[in-house]
Amino acid sequence: MMTEEEVEEKTFEELGLDPRLIRALTKNDISKPTPIQSVAIPLILEGKDVVARAKTGSGKTYAYLLPLLQKLFSESSSTGTRVFILVPTRELSQQVYSEVLCLIESCRVQLKVVQLTGGMHASDLRAALVGGPDILVSTPACISTCMSTNALSTKSIQDSLSVLVLDEADLLLSYGYEDDLKALIPHVPRRCQCLLMSATSSADVDKLKTLVLHNPVTLTLPETGDSKDEIIPKNVQQFWISCSSRDKQLYILALLKFELVQKKVLIFVNAIDIGFRLRLFLEQFGMRSVVLNAELPQNSRLHILEEFNAGLFDYLIATDDRQTKEEQVNKDTDVSSRKSKRHRKNKLDSEFGVVRGIDFKNVYTVINFDMPQSSAAYIHRIGRTGRAYNTGASVSFVSSDEMEIFEEIKSSLDGDENSSSNFIAPFPLLSKNAVESLRYRAEDVAKSVTKVAVRESRAQDLRNEIINSEKLKAHFQDNPRDLDLLKHDKVLSKKAPPSHLRAVPEYLLDPTTQEASKILKLARAAMGNNNSSRRQGSKRRLKKTRDPLRTFSAEAPKRKGGQQRKRKEKGAD
Repeated sequence: MMTEEEVEEKTFEELGLDPRLIRALTKNDISKPTPIQSVAIPLILEGKDVVARAKTGSGKTYAYLLPLLQKLFSESSSTGTRVFILVPTRELSQQVYSEVLCLIESCRVQLKVVQLTGGMHASDLRAALVGGPDILVSTPACISTCMSTNALSTKSIQDSLSVLVLDEADLLLSYGYEDDLKALIPHVPRRCQCLLMSATSSADVDKLKTLVLHNPVTLTLPETGDSKDEIIPKNVQQFWISCSSRDKQLYILALLKFELVQKKVLIFVNAIDIGFRLRLFLEQFGMRSVVLNAELPQNSRLHILEEFNAGLFDYLIATDDRQTKEEQVNKDTDVSSRKSKRHRKNKLDSEFGVVRGIDFKNVYTVINFDMPQSSAAYIHRIGRTGRAYNTGASVSFVSSDEMEIFEEIKSSLDGDENSSSNFIAPFPLLSKNAVESLRYRAEDVAKSVTKVAVRESRAQDLRNEIINSEKLKAHFQDNPRDLDLLKHDKVLSKKAPPSHLRAVPEYLLDPTTQEASKILKLARAAMGNNNSSRRQGSKRRLKKTRDPLRTFSAEAPKRKGGQQRKRKEKGAD
């Protein structure tokens, strides 16, 4: 483990980076390296095998991409693939692929990068690998498929592979890629430089070290050390709320409506149906949210992430990938249930992952609507906020059924009984009166969100994706009747959310909670973190100005004052 003295502040020039890469970083507003980059980049440039463990958001991706690209700049081009970057999920694969492309384009260097995704046809895999791309970004399963279909020959791997990167290494084996890695590793040449990047240490990481690396240098930053108070960064505040499973919707409504948590908000649920039920519930109160789940195609998921990162909506409901896969397994193995064939064919993407690896930008609050099933999952969820040393907060709803796992999570975070624990505190700003004031409205709306409505909402999302699919545009042009049938299959009457539910009337407001909300808004404005003043997109601003309720409430006193002044002027005349 590195000490504080070993993590010296250096510039990219002092690390020996190519001027072209430094210019590319400057274009992306990156002026100085993070601690993990300061230590890892020189070692990787020297050609050493490296195991780097640093917390989520610490810059591990650039820590290996920058020296990797510099090595490729200086090497003569070859006909085979020189770099494999293996990741556990499609989302992380797309993220790394985009980062590599951005750097290469900014440096204006001729390097070919290819991303492989699960489900690609054998002919598509062969076409993607024609000519031997310089960098291949993929999941281990896709590499295994390429080898078994001869799209990628083992001889070409042995002849040309010079760098192997295992990103989020602690997840590769737990996601079921052990057989795929074992099929690849015997063909990795001994001269190949191997890099393992991870957020945590585990038995899986140790197993990969023995399988792949040769006398590696192990880097562990101080903030990811073995001390329990560093498992979750100190810049992330953790809170919890005790409530029944039935009241969770009521409590999240109170949190969001009274603006007691800061936007943008990432909400975790354990099942897809729960996510859609919550979205429909919030829609009735005028709060737009989107559900990110494994049913959607990869391009659709990436589009949702881009919109969320761009600030087009403030609430993203994400299904925990492990819970989602368990849900699918239960559906497939339950022989007593008689689902339709169409629903059974709707398989979940096995390479979907949202808890780890995805670069959610500027997430200020994580809400565990459903508690995760392990302390590791809890840590990974909370890791979505407070990234790159920004401030963040988390709120966990804990029902009586979840109290046992909650206690396990607390004990795993606070292993030292003698230390003063400040890990997960009761949420202080939400009074009982404030919650009860919304109970009638919340329960009334919850009754309207039926199983049929949830099922239709899930189906509607999939229909919309089919209609908007780029790949199917040509098909719909040749077969317009298919498109008409899909559009005809839409919901016949989708009622607009009732206008009276958008705002909480004065007589329902709790003075204590209202005062806390005002103080929070002032504090956020003072810190420059008030997201409401940074809305992006002209359409959103246009909608805001055209909201008749806001216009009426804001301008009515002005009109009244103006009319009184006119009467006084007439009387004076």
